[in-house]
Amino acid sequence: MKVAIVYCSKHGATEKVVKLIGEKHNDDGVYFFNLLKSPAPEVKEYDRIIIGGPIYFGMIQNPIKDFCKQNARALLRKELGLFICCMLAEQQNELFENAFSEKLRLHSKANACFGWELNVGNLNFFEKLIVQKVANSHGGSHINIPEIERFVNRMNAISNNHTVAH
Repeated sequence: MKVAIVYCSKHGATEKVVKLIGEKHNDDGVYFFNLLKSPAPEVKEYDRIIIGGPIYFGMIQNPIKDFCKQNARALLRKELGLFICCMLAEQQNELFENAFSEKLRLHSKANACFGWELNVGNLNFFEKLIVQKVANSHGGSHINIPEIERFVNRMNAISNNHTVAH
C-alpha cells in the first residue's frame, strides 16, 4: 500500500507527529509531503492519504486547505485520515471542523487531534508574544502519543478488513 502523508510544519512539531505516524504504519511505502517545502503529491498515485497540520490563530494553514479543495473528489475515493495539532484542547472539535470540509470529515476513517509541542526558541518575536499571551504557555511537549497509536490502528484496521470501496 502506498501512503501519502500531506502536512504543513513550520516549527517542527507537526513534522515530528507525521514521522511518528509513518513509523507506526504497517507499510513500507509511506511518503511525506510538507507543503511548505515540497509540491503536493498526485493523489491518484496513492492508496491512502493522511492530511493534517497545526492550527495557527484558529485556522489550519492555507496550503492544506488548498490541497483539500483542489483534490476533494479524488480524496473521497481514497482511504483518508485527518488530523490537527492544536494547543486549545477545549476547542479542538470546533477547530477540527473548521480545518476540513464536512464531506472529507465524514469520509475520513480516522480523525484526531494530536496535541502540540512548542519550542519557543523556534518562534519569532511576534509568535512568542502571541503564544505567551493567548495560550499562557512557555513551551513544552504535549503530543498525545496514545492518540497517534489509536489513529494509526484505525487506519490499519481499515486496510486489514478491506472495508473501503474505491
